[in-house]
Amino acid sequence: MKKYILSIYIGFAAMILFGCKKTIDENIRPFNDKADVELLSTLDGLASATNGNYALLVTSSASDASYDASWFNMSELKGNNLYAITRAFPQTRDDSYTYANSPSQGPTTSFWRVSYRLISGTNKVIDAVKDGEDTAHDQIKGENYFLRALAYFNLVRIYGRPYYQNNGDNLAVPLSLNSLVNKDFQPKRNTVKEVYAQVISDLEKAAALMNVPRSGNPNYYASKEAAWALLSRVYLYMGGTPTAPQNTYNTKAAEYADKVISANKYTLITGTAYTNAFNSDSKTNKEFIFDFKHDDANGNFINEFLATRDVFGNPYQGEYTASPDYMALLNQNPSDLRMSFITVETDKRITATDKSRNTVNKYNYQQIFPLGGFDFSAKSRSGTAYIRLAEMYLNKAEALAKSGNTADALTAVNAVRVRANAPAWTAASLSTAGLTVFQAVFNERRLELAWEGNSSFDNFRNGLPLTRNYIDYFFSAPLTIQPDDKRIVYPIPLIEIQLNPNLQQNPQ
Repeated sequence: MKKYILSIYIGFAAMILFGCKKTIDENIRPFNDKADVELLSTLDGLASATNGNYALLVTSSASDASYDASWFNMSELKGNNLYAITRAFPQTRDDSYTYANSPSQGPTTSFWRVSYRLISGTNKVIDAVKDGEDTAHDQIKGENYFLRALAYFNLVRIYGRPYYQNNGDNLAVPLSLNSLVNKDFQPKRNTVKEVYAQVISDLEKAAALMNVPRSGNPNYYASKEAAWALLSRVYLYMGGTPTAPQNTYNTKAAEYADKVISANKYTLITGTAYTNAFNSDSKTNKEFIFDFKHDDANGNFINEFLATRDVFGNPYQGEYTASPDYMALLNQNPSDLRMSFITVETDKRITATDKSRNTVNKYNYQQIFPLGGFDFSAKSRSGTAYIRLAEMYLNKAEALAKSGNTADALTAVNAVRVRANAPAWTAASLSTAGLTVFQAVFNERRLELAWEGNSSFDNFRNGLPLTRNYIDYFFSAPLTIQPDDKRIVYPIPLIEIQLNPNLQQNPQ
């Protein structure tokens, strides 16, 4: 742990301007390196360092996968929206999907390491900017508070149990909030409740400080509205289960969702604009509140999991397709515009007689073919949506449904359904379908936010089991994971336990 908390990556920010890719120097430089001090002494240097922190979300190195690819692996592959048609290569890419949860294989080591690099980088900028210096400095500081909150919120969801379990007193991850870290720093794990409190504090500061949006309002930079949106999500995760709701937090979740909606900065895009929403680099998408930017130098590796690449006439990668469960839910409304996010293809790796596959194309905008060479990767130029306006309506709907305000919950969820050309729910149609308002909202979250890092979390934080009602390459019978199963959280990476004996391992 201490090796990576001490990892100072601000120095490379001068070289990694957003959209450019440089090899990350694995030789850790001391905190008081003169180049770091000089870099952080000017507004331009602080902006460059902040761009370097954003770049950590999408860049990869010889030793680590990109942050967003690891995040997708550890979040979405644990859910039931994907179906494995074959074994991935390398095989460690199956670790999350199979719930193997290796402490040394799979994405866990890389994800932990890059997360703390990002936290270390944000700490440097936050500490370097004086409070109230001017609006430009405040904006930079606020963006780094947002990035630190994002990193910790993702960490607590991966390594800590749902908030409602044990009243948030289960162990999560260590909090490191200062750039002046002693070389002997070996922190213990903070609790889930403590990490959530820090995330909320950082986001509240971020929202207060960010008042000078980046030129053109690109959605791959943090904003006041992005902080509000993430606060809505955080409070929703604290909102308890349908049978034991925590309505103080649900009220907060709805309030912050409303703040984003009423800001009128974002739009629920409709028609062809919606069906083509992911068929672009997303930087000007009017619905995306915050996303990760990809370009030719930093391609989107999430696409490797979902889309095939033709290699000398043979399909390669794209080991996962939309699951039969998901397709059954989607096919309830044949005119649903979300059908556009599925491409039916043929894949000869499928052993069944029917070799058709439902390819997820949300990340398949312009696969990258390097000039003068060949790349086996199906990486693309697609952006990675982290928070969209549709989620704000769905957060509000879920929070209101748990609070008993079913009428307003239906209004919120129907805004998303009608936009997708699905029929609005009414009390009568819900009764006919045998659904409660909460169940309708839950299903809509699954339909709308599929493959965006929410699958499994939505089940487990609500005290619900996750079921895959299908057999696939790995499982010869349907799989059910209960919300109290030890496998819903990852073990702390083995190397971190070896470096820091104060870290207590999750049950395995």
